[in-house]
Amino acid sequence: MLEEQGQDQSITATFQGYTSDKLTPHFSDDFSSVSFSFERGNNQQEQHIKISKGEESNFIWSVFNALLEQLISELNIAEAENRSTDAFNKLEYVFIDDPVSSLDENHLIELAVNLAGLIKSSQSDLKFIITTHSPLFYNVLFNEFNSKACYMLERFEDGSFALIEKAGDSNKSFSYHLHLLQTIEQAITGNRVERFHFTLLRNLYEKTASFLGYPKWSELLPDDKQLYYSRIINFTSHSTLSNEAVAQPTPAEKATVKLLLDHLKNNHAFWQPQGA
Repeated sequence: MLEEQGQDQSITATFQGYTSDKLTPHFSDDFSSVSFSFERGNNQQEQHIKISKGEESNFIWSVFNALLEQLISELNIAEAENRSTDAFNKLEYVFIDDPVSSLDENHLIELAVNLAGLIKSSQSDLKFIITTHSPLFYNVLFNEFNSKACYMLERFEDGSFALIEKAGDSNKSFSYHLHLLQTIEQAITGNRVERFHFTLLRNLYEKTASFLGYPKWSELLPDDKQLYYSRIINFTSHSTLSNEAVAQPTPAEKATVKLLLDHLKNNHAFWQPQGA
């Protein structure tokens, strides 16, 4: 099927996009086997190299991605007799199981966006089911698909399972910014605030500002002392001098972490429990 449709170039382009443009797969004439070469910087080519497990996973995904592109394209042709193949005519579901296990964060986001775009290009009745262990991959897909149904597979103590639909804002339980919030809150509650918590606090402000559309994260700080608190956070999170690298902040600095976290929670639409 792949050789008939000339999909080797598509596979190679996808694979090199997630690995290296110097790492090239070479298919046999009937696509029954594949070998890999690596291009050196001196016009020399190292033949028949052994690729890593991560590269192998990326290659498998690249093959699947090419097949996905082909079947979507074919099924988008409404009249079955006009399709170049009838191999996909009875296909109803496509199951995609966690394709991002070997990708770094940037490529993971790229794959999620590309996959979502490919699926949204489908004009047939084809249904897609995607599973993942990656919160980041999940979040990007959820945002890209907007209103599509999302579920969490939950396992109970008796060994049984349930698929629980997570609609709309309930998906925030996967969000990294809530992990930052919880980490800082735990440090404050246990009186274990250290200087690196200022970095986490700044990160939390940056993510919230980005979500809300503010050009600068410092605009979320208390209006009367924006410049003052901005300098404190910048100084404690970006200090480069060795004599400033003290893990334990002063009581006043600890109080500032709590003050600014409470300000962010109370003034910028963080959900509050009833009675809080």
